[in-house]
This record gives sequence, structure tokens and C-alpha cells, in this order.
Amino acid sequence: MATAIEPRPDSRPLTATREIEFLRLRSAAELSELAGCWSSLDDRVASPMQSYAWTAACVETFGRPSGVELLVGIRGDRVVAAAPLIATGRAGGRRELLTYRQVYEPADLIYEDAHALAALSRRLCEAGRPLFCGRMFAAAPSVAALQNAAAGRGRVLVRPQAVTPWIALDEGWASPEEKLSSRRRSDLRRARRHAENAGAMRVQCHTPSPDEVDRLLDLAFDIERRSWKGTAGTALAAGPLGDFHRCYARRAAARKAFRVDLLYFGPHAVAMQLAAIHQNRYWVLKVGYDPEFQRASPGILLMVEAIKQAVADGLSSYELLGTKEPWIQVWTDLERSCVSLRYYPLNWRGAAALAGDAIGQVSRRLARRQTCDR
Repeated sequence: MATAIEPRPDSRPLTATREIEFLRLRSAAELSELAGCWSSLDDRVASPMQSYAWTAACVETFGRPSGVELLVGIRGDRVVAAAPLIATGRAGGRRELLTYRQVYEPADLIYEDAHALAALSRRLCEAGRPLFCGRMFAAAPSVAALQNAAAGRGRVLVRPQAVTPWIALDEGWASPEEKLSSRRRSDLRRARRHAENAGAMRVQCHTPSPDEVDRLLDLAFDIERRSWKGTAGTALAAGPLGDFHRCYARRAAARKAFRVDLLYFGPHAVAMQLAAIHQNRYWVLKVGYDPEFQRASPGILLMVEAIKQAVADGLSSYELLGTKEPWIQVWTDLERSCVSLRYYPLNWRGAAALAGDAIGQVSRRLARRQTCDR
């Protein structure tokens, strides 16, 4: 059942653009009031990073009380567009897409259709504040929409960012090993022999209910904690990124859109993958393995089994996210280009942000040059 839209006193309407009314929300509590009105939007967006579950988890985990600014477009009784932003405190009062510095997965504006995207882009540019989208899919319609909306209002700079690899699945991927070179197949057979010495190998692919999520995440986080990330203090269990994944997983699990895949050698859980299922695609969010069993390549063995399951489920692609790495290039040379986008309005805020970014870029170049000269 849809929830009635009743803006709170600090969630005042901003503009109405051809039947779309914009609200500015500043807390997870305000956002939760729109959950029922957001559900149909989840079926239209391209990636899980544009879903309500992802947005709500970001606001709850990373949204500083004074910094979060969620611009939401309402048409009738439905949410049709949104931009989850956070104030950076940098020159010019810049706004950034909320998750760039925290999660680093490609982020994007959220929209139901081209009309909603155009209205949202115009509203962002009309606000007269600098905007930074740190990493977006280059093919996302929002890149062009923001460029169009900025015409006559400011300057847009688009720069390449790290690509994300992916696999186009078909029946041939039901046996992923056959996609490898003969040498790599030999390496995989050797890994499986090492696995047999450690105990009988088995895989569990879970699509958990919300009540099952925490138990499975405890197990997955413990596997990752045993890796170098635990030593470095960057494991999920050690910081807010783990809190984010718990928040996201509980919400996504309610839509049967979250996966926890585990690999066992005998009684030992030795590798894990956390993933989202969205738009008939498998999106890899986090991976980890126990280095005690490194000779058996548990991470690779689990990936092979997860691909097989994705094919069996009829999924169309295996989205590795992250960045291109040598171990991934063994499996695929397909990649999705990514860009950053900076918008500088034609006012003092835009000038201050542009100057600050230019100074920062020069400082980073000088620092790199000094490092190389040592």
C-alpha cells in the first residue's frame, strides 16, 4: 500500500516541474516515510546502487545529520526521481552523490523515465551549487541529461574513471572452466586437488530472508576478517562499511534481491561473496577468502560456482563491479566505462569550487612529482 506524501516542515516543496514536485529530505526518518511510494521505482532503475534499499542504507550509515540532502521528485503518489547528496564543506558549498567516497561503486541519479531525469537534472543545476558525481557509468543517460541541464547555467567537466568488468552470460558459461586457456584450466584443476586435501568442497548459495541476513553476514564478515583486510583494519566487520552492507542487505532481502554465497572445505567456511540480484543481473558487491587455504584458490573456486548458479538462474550478466584487475582479466575482457562529472554554476560558488579543484589538482601533481624524484 502506498504511503501518503505529507512533507514534514523541514521537507518543504522546492519546485513543481511539469507535474513533478520536488522535496528536500534531510534524514533517514524522512526517507522512510516514502518507502511505500518508492517501490515501483526500484523496478525501473538500472542498477542496485539506484534502489531504495541502497539509498536508505547510505543515508542511515553515511548521512551526517547536518550534511545529507536527498532531493526527491514526486509525481502523483509515486517517487519518480531522486538524488542522494551530501554537503562536503568544501569551497562553494559543493554537493556530492552520497556514496562515492564511502562505497566507491558507480553511483547515479535515480529516475523513472527520461522526463523525470530531465526535471531532476534541471533542478540540480538551477540550485546554483557545485555538484560532483565521482564515478558513474559513462553510458548512463544522466551524464547527458546533466550536460543538457547545465547549458547556459554553468560548466560541466567529464573525466574518465576506472572501468568495471563484466561477463555476458549464456549457456556456454554453464561450464566456466571451458572459457579459460589450457594453462588456466590446469591451474584450476590443481586448485581443486588442494581443496580435496582440505576437505570435501561444497557451495551454499543463499537468498536469505531479512531474519537470516545477520547470521550469514556474521559468517561472511568473519571469512573476510581472516584476510589481509583484517590485518590492515579495513575488513567489513571493522567499520561503517560493514554497517552499510547490513542495512542494505536487510532491505534488499525483503525483495529477494540479496545473495550470500559461501564455499566450504569440509567444516571450514573458506570463501564468501555478497551480491545483489537486480534487472536479471548478478552484481558482485564484496568477496573474501581465508588465506590459510590460499593454495586451493577458494575465491576463484567460489566464483566458478557462482557463475554456474547465475546461468542456472537465467541471469543475463555477471557484474564484477570494483575495478579491472589481473585475476579478473583471465575471465573477461568486457568492461563498462565510467566517468566523473563536475558541475560548476556560473556564480561565486562555482568559481570557488573550480578554483579549489584546480589548486588541488596542481598540489597532487606536485606531490607525485616529489615522490618520484626521491
